[in-house]
Amino acid sequence: MDKKTNKLWTSSFVKICLVNFFIFVNFHALLPTFPFFVTYLGGDAVAIGIATALFSIASIVSRPFVGWLVDSKGRCTVLVAGLIGMALIPMGYFVSAGIAMAVVLRTVHGAFHAASSNASSTWVTDIIPPSRMGEGLGMYGLSMAISTAVAPALGLMIMNRMGFPPLFVMTTAAAIVALMLGAGIHNRSYRLTDEPLRLKDLFEPMSVPASITQFFFMMAYGVIEVYVAIYATTHGLPGGGIYFICIAIATVATRILLGRAIDRYGEAVLVYSGNAAIIAGIMLLVFVHNVPCYILSALLLGYSFGAIQPSLQTMAMHAVAPERRGAASSTFFVAFDFGIALGGFLAGLLVKAFGYDTMFIVIAFSCVLSLAYYYIFGRRHASSFNPESRMTFSTVSAEDAVTTIRSASADIPGSILPSAGKPLIVTISRQYGSGGHEVGELLAQKLGVKLYDKDLIAMTAEKSGMRESDVAETEQKAGGFMTPDDPVQTAMFQTQSRVIRDIAANGSCVIVGRLANFILRDKANCFNIFIYASPEYRRSRIAESEGLTPEAAGEKMLRTDRDRADHCLHYTGCEWGRPKYYHLMVDNAVLGDHGTAEMIYEMMKKIM
Repeated sequence: MDKKTNKLWTSSFVKICLVNFFIFVNFHALLPTFPFFVTYLGGDAVAIGIATALFSIASIVSRPFVGWLVDSKGRCTVLVAGLIGMALIPMGYFVSAGIAMAVVLRTVHGAFHAASSNASSTWVTDIIPPSRMGEGLGMYGLSMAISTAVAPALGLMIMNRMGFPPLFVMTTAAAIVALMLGAGIHNRSYRLTDEPLRLKDLFEPMSVPASITQFFFMMAYGVIEVYVAIYATTHGLPGGGIYFICIAIATVATRILLGRAIDRYGEAVLVYSGNAAIIAGIMLLVFVHNVPCYILSALLLGYSFGAIQPSLQTMAMHAVAPERRGAASSTFFVAFDFGIALGGFLAGLLVKAFGYDTMFIVIAFSCVLSLAYYYIFGRRHASSFNPESRMTFSTVSAEDAVTTIRSASADIPGSILPSAGKPLIVTISRQYGSGGHEVGELLAQKLGVKLYDKDLIAMTAEKSGMRESDVAETEQKAGGFMTPDDPVQTAMFQTQSRVIRDIAANGSCVIVGRLANFILRDKANCFNIFIYASPEYRRSRIAESEGLTPEAAGEKMLRTDRDRADHCLHYTGCEWGRPKYYHLMVDNAVLGDHGTAEMIYEMMKKIM
């Protein structure tokens, strides 16, 4: 790959990281201090919980619509609008006449935060090279981690020494700096959609497993961020500022040391260890009230956030089409915000009824739910990039493929007999314009089985959550064996492969294309056919069926065959159309569709 196209640390990447840093300075400086502001205005623990929840609820409600705006109107437009709001709202806290107005302003603040953070987190995935997505999002997340160290401590210091007005001025200044940086980003190469606003498209199904796993995690992590400063004061521990600094140190170290591990090893280990770490950190915070364990608790929480957040964000984003990244980002951060909202609300009720210790213990169980959900549903989803998920249908050595095909050839006389209790699977690979689909259709009729070809697109779309148009556009395209995986194509191929395996397990059928002979290479009851024809025959057939000139038909023929060959080489390591990978190769120009189908049928009857 071109080193230039694979470069991570570009001007645009640095700027978007700084934008994210200042967005979360605005956010994190108010996160631990706003409870004190509510208390200053006369509120109690329940009021603090309501204010925290409403901020997140505003983000939750607005994010899906923000995602559509990001995908349709542009990242920069939405980012600028969100940052203008984030700059203005803190100034409104100056004139808060009471707790009700402060809570209303805090709610509106949540909507503007959603707009700016969603636009930024979507834009960065357009800037990061696909092959370095995990590393890039980890480094991008460092800006949030550093803000976790700087902003809460700075916010608490300003509040304690100078009061609330200077605190609000500082958060406004952070938003203005982010606005200036964001407007100066020149990378505008992202693809926009012209799809109208439809409720069903506001969420990205491919991002749901990562988002739900993150939701349960954030229920606990968000509560710690909101309540740890107040909790520390009740037990004579150092101020919340030192706790946040330790969290940030551990988060930064985790992302620097494990930045490339996400791309290389997948998200599973980080999700498991991160949830275990936060549970241990909460238990230390509750049961051992001394300074060393207080600091160790913060370090464990820092590791947990540094490990889980970028790995799950990469899982949520890497396998969606570029024009759906806004929806994917909003889906992920809806779960992020909803976790904070529900956790904050429940924590407020629990503190009032049972006290802080019981609240922290109960809320830690959400991390157990995060682990359980990911283990059951997330780790084998098409969006996962664990090694076992990526390797299941990735590359097959030529030697293994030859051995498998030869073994299948040797077993054909007995193994493909339907009476033997195994379904008969016929796979048809074909040159473009050779009539492979038509031959497959006729053969399926003669055998009395179902044909699968274009309906595999709809089945793949349904199983993956992708749109049919996206599946049709990306399937059977890849840049070659040495080309790094395109996340969207890889996720689609994995899902389509599972669909094909499910079809083959459920009964006899004919499957056209989609590398079915390689996907089912371990099935001895497969009969693999390759249909070809002369260039002249195919060019004429394409021109007639598609209304093209002979020249245009020839160009499309060559381009489509090249795409199929590259796709095969990329995902199997084998050369498409080589005789040793098929049981039968037929020149359809000799007998035509009906003659070829009849010949294959008569031959199969003799075999069977």
